Amino acid sequence: MSQDKTSDLMNKRNATGSFVAFLDDDKFLESKLCVYAETETEFIIIGTDDFKHTVDLSVPNSLEADGPHTVTFPTTGRHWRVMINGFNEPIVEGELIVTFANFRKNVTGTFALDLGKTRKVTGTFNLALGTQGEVTGECSLYE
Repeated sequence: MSQDKTSDLMNKRNATGSFVAFLDDDKFLESKLCVYAETETEFIIIGTDDFKHTVDLSVPNSLEADGPHTVTFPTTGRHWRVMINGFNEPIVEGELIVTFANFRKNVTGTFALDLGKTRKVTGTFNLALGTQGEVTGECSLYE
């Protein structure tokens, strides 16, 4: 998926819920904007706070049953991304655990991403799709 299509998704605010991320155990992201979307090949899960900090993940939509499913980075699909203070940080390796519910209209999960140089991004999310075509607003903050 192109960066333009990702930006389009992020502007739609199609999910409600929570998305929080930590850099080396210090919270750096409480998402004000969440995306949970399905493409032809995968589910996209994004949390951002006005594009200063972003965690952008994906899992194949070919996963069977609700899970939990473990997906590792690098994946064969869409590239995962972490942005901290407006700068993209390279991911060395990572793991995402997702569980679907409500016919895949809800997704919960945890992630752990190794950025190298002993830096690690971890976090959790709990997202639900709004009514199709409805802009549902901001994610709530997650504690």
